[in-house]
Amino acid sequence: MQYLDELKDKKITVLGLGVTGLGIVRFLLSHQVTPKVVDSRAVPPGADWLADNAPECEAVFGPLAEAGLSYADMVIISPGIALYESSVAHAIAAGVEVIGDIELFARLNNTPVVAVTGSNGKSTVVSLATEVFKAAGLHVGLGGNIGTSVLALLDTTYDVVVLELSSFQLETTASLECRSAMILNVTEDHMDRYPNFAGYCAAKQRIYKHVEHVVFNADDALTLSNDHKGTSVSIDGGDYSIATVNGVAQFSAHGKTLLPVSTLNMLGRHNQFNALAVLALLAPFNLSMNAFASAFSTFKGLEHRCQLVTEYNGVRYFNDSKATNVGATVAALESLHNEQGKILLILGGDAKGADLQPLMAPLQKYCKAIFCFGKDGAQFLRLHEQANLVSGLDEAVHKASSIASDGDSILLAPACASIDMYPNYMVRGEAFCKLVMELDV
Repeated sequence: MQYLDELKDKKITVLGLGVTGLGIVRFLLSHQVTPKVVDSRAVPPGADWLADNAPECEAVFGPLAEAGLSYADMVIISPGIALYESSVAHAIAAGVEVIGDIELFARLNNTPVVAVTGSNGKSTVVSLATEVFKAAGLHVGLGGNIGTSVLALLDTTYDVVVLELSSFQLETTASLECRSAMILNVTEDHMDRYPNFAGYCAAKQRIYKHVEHVVFNADDALTLSNDHKGTSVSIDGGDYSIATVNGVAQFSAHGKTLLPVSTLNMLGRHNQFNALAVLALLAPFNLSMNAFASAFSTFKGLEHRCQLVTEYNGVRYFNDSKATNVGATVAALESLHNEQGKILLILGGDAKGADLQPLMAPLQKYCKAIFCFGKDGAQFLRLHEQANLVSGLDEAVHKASSIASDGDSILLAPACASIDMYPNYMVRGEAFCKLVMELDV
């Protein structure tokens, strides 16, 4: 890690002292690089740790205009802070190099990388890919927007590293070299962060900058690389697809059958696509089909992602609190493709400035009724004739349960962030599960 020696002679500022920022500070200190630490909050989450463990670090908490970012040689910024924030933009204009932890990782890493981004499904894909590598006997690290702090992965020798990358992380990443990489899908999200949809798409495209094996979604033109042809994935007709042979649905690649679809333990067409994505992404590693079969059959999916909570009196309750944008909610509805007109959907929260219109047709097709809550709940009312504005999850769960019939499903897939009412989507999902399990039905 010779590059770290170069940083010892630079004025390094770590901007943001949340989970990511604290991970950056710890990594730098462990390699004898002492940064300045800046956060716009008067008392950021990592303030106590910094005071107790690194009093040698200069800390400036409060307005960024008073932090002197323009006097740094390098700013390592947390993904939650936008590059167009005035003090950050001013520093960039003054010639300060602004990078994120993924870029720092990229400059130090020598391990093969599989990277995945997309509006929806990326956590499932990277987690399933990690399980396949484990089943193949490889020592694999999982990080980025999930799992271990990406810089902490550098402290262990791995055979391969799997990264989930958000658009925010990719904004400040320029030199990440990947053995394989994929944009799973692109639907409108984070419109409160980007000036327009094109800006969001451009951030996603940065994953393809230095990649040997490009994989894209054949059904989503926005996932195609601007500079590479790549390998396509589609349930109905990509290089990797599903073929029916002698009445049996099979995962296939370039016309060759690989595994029966029944091998996959997760339900839904979206998870079949996720499995195809994993098969395509891991193709350069020449793993045995036994490794895929083992992982596919044992991986049950992630919590808060179309998770079956329970069934009462013939009514199934699903928690998909991770559906924080319109595309994710549509995918959740379509995954229950036999449920036309039988889903009671709970949605709402902070829509992040997104266009909700693409929800109308799926809601009309699949939903018996919708229950809307939170900051932007009222915006959903026009999308369905049986729309109900409720005060929160408690009322939504009880009202939905009171009108549900045998064979119906009650689905939490909010199409919104949770920050207006909950710390994160996990807490929201846990609240839903608790309410469901307490029902007296």
